[in-house]
Amino acid sequence: MKNPEKAAIIFYGYEVTYSQLDELSDRFAAALSGMGLVKGDRIGIYLENCPQFVIAIYGVLKMGGVVVTCSPMYKTQELEHELRDAGVKAILLEDPLYPVLASVAKDAVPRNVIVTSFADFLPAKPAIPLHETMSPEKKLIKGTIDFMELLEKTEAGPLDIAIDMENDLALLQYTAGTTGLPKGAMLTHQNLAVHGLLVRHYYEYAEDDIHLVMLPIFHVTGLDIAVNPALAMGSTLVMFARFDLLPMLNAIKTYGVTHWVTITPVNVAVINVPNISDYDFGSLRLVLSGGAPVPVDIHKKWYATTGTHIIEGYGLSECTGGICGNNRQQFSPGTVGAPVYYHDIKLVDVDTGQEAGKGGHGELWIKGPCVMKGYWKSPEQTRTVLTEDGWLKTGDIASVDDEGWLRIVGRSKEMIKVSGYSVFLAEIDAILSKHPAVAEAATIGIPHPYRGEEPKSFVVLKSDYKEKTTEDEVLQFCKENMAAFKCPRQIVFLDSLPKSGAGKILRRVLAEQELMTPCVN
Repeated sequence: MKNPEKAAIIFYGYEVTYSQLDELSDRFAAALSGMGLVKGDRIGIYLENCPQFVIAIYGVLKMGGVVVTCSPMYKTQELEHELRDAGVKAILLEDPLYPVLASVAKDAVPRNVIVTSFADFLPAKPAIPLHETMSPEKKLIKGTIDFMELLEKTEAGPLDIAIDMENDLALLQYTAGTTGLPKGAMLTHQNLAVHGLLVRHYYEYAEDDIHLVMLPIFHVTGLDIAVNPALAMGSTLVMFARFDLLPMLNAIKTYGVTHWVTITPVNVAVINVPNISDYDFGSLRLVLSGGAPVPVDIHKKWYATTGTHIIEGYGLSECTGGICGNNRQQFSPGTVGAPVYYHDIKLVDVDTGQEAGKGGHGELWIKGPCVMKGYWKSPEQTRTVLTEDGWLKTGDIASVDDEGWLRIVGRSKEMIKVSGYSVFLAEIDAILSKHPAVAEAATIGIPHPYRGEEPKSFVVLKSDYKEKTTEDEVLQFCKENMAAFKCPRQIVFLDSLPKSGAGKILRRVLAEQELMTPCVN
């Protein structure tokens, strides 16, 4: 280890050095092994951003386990599906999330439940104001295993685990499901290792970089663009539990932040801060943005505000994260750049199946060492997106101009992007259909000036519930049963939904009608 006493993670002023990170992850690996867990077992991590998340990831990988990241925004049904589908054998979660786990069906709850608290890795006097949702108090929950006690009583000896880089799974990254349920993208140790190497070289990461980490690391963007490559480079992470704009802007100067991975809504929020000129962005060298296109006028305002360009990229869970991008040497605002090293792309006409010519549009296909092995326990869905010769069909419609710049211009699958998160409309429909009053549901995406897009749902009520069920009741049901970013902002009751002759709901007709509906202020 080159700099064992260097800070790997700074969390509201609490520092975890590289030697501590190595030792604590060794202890967690040994503790999992001591519970009888073995190579290939799936281990859930149900946390917001915190040092424990990073310790757990590397601990699971060291003992040969498979990391299953669970969104802290999950509600009961979402968490239960993922735990059951992945067959999770142990889970680490933060104490405020325990009530959600407790509401899951007992046969889906892992036999080993390990609980931690923000307080475990917070200083007595935080150097950065805590987000209002963060409790500095530690809760002990009966019948669970305390994370810190587990580490303290476990010796840190490294385990001798043979890893097949090409075939052994490292991460099950759950992604929104086209058929109504999320599915796990199977990412191998090689996928993660190669992706980290590509990111470090393509974006010129350096050992003295200071990375501001505020995107959730349960998602590949935060994990595989920021955390893993930065730590592999020996950099320092300034980590926030969640998005908290003004403290983040202050932290840029305080810690001399050089790198920041963002999404479009964050970019918009920054330039709209009333006194933004009071903040010091002088240390920033690289700002990467993904999830949704950044409008050209935002590019201009960002550069005028910060003196740094926004570098856009494109990726997806099935490719271990970012797989196309601009970089500091070559970039074109309004595009997502070009494929990174060792990866090929082509555009395929969705109607003819033929490769689109220059200047044409087509579904973006990607091939290379970062493409997943497939979807966990879903061979049929795997065959719909992975060709026999290794091409991944992304479902995104793209174009390439004469200079080779790639633009994402639409989607062939029924998905929208809400604040950078992929939301499959069928998943919302599937949850809505579980409401006792709902006979049918169909969701579309509508434009939103800040989030990019947001869901709007159309519902047909069962005859017994008409005039008895309100939109607010259905919205409340959504809030209780799906992550906040998936929740429809509007519910519209209809007598019937438009359908094809074969009885398939025509979502596009609803979208077309929405475009024709005049706005009412």
